[in-house]
Amino acid sequence: MTSFFGCDAMNLRQALPQIPSMKVRFMDAMPALVLTSLQLRDMLTEAAKQGAVLAVQELRSELRQSPEDATLLRLRSYLADPASLSNPHEHWADSGVIRQLQTTASGKPKSTAWFMKFQRQTGLNACITRQSPAYGRRREWTFVDIRLAWDTYYGRR
Repeated sequence: MTSFFGCDAMNLRQALPQIPSMKVRFMDAMPALVLTSLQLRDMLTEAAKQGAVLAVQELRSELRQSPEDATLLRLRSYLADPASLSNPHEHWADSGVIRQLQTTASGKPKSTAWFMKFQRQTGLNACITRQSPAYGRRREWTFVDIRLAWDTYYGRR
């Protein structure tokens, strides 16, 4: 097959006039993939299926997380970085969550006796509470109050 100037592609450089001030550059060959519309549709469908599977797996893992675990993660995050929550007055946690913030050496939550001492020494027992929506008899404190008590308790040690 011949091209412009009646030369094949290999001899095209030689066929072009040589102008000293003008350099002619040729693009290096790049591999190309040619697909039919059916092949492209199949590839896109398969990619969409794989993306959907990943999204469903992520959502399932989030659903497996109990509300207490989610609250514990949010509270830990807030204690580490108070700017992580926009309105910590709207987030509440009960004694079970607070006891899990820092576990014992064996990996168990702190004891109820520890929590009673924690409340008394930090003044958390004097803070405003609400009844837990999930566990009616449990009292809950705002993240702000918990953080102040936490800083007071562990700031002394």
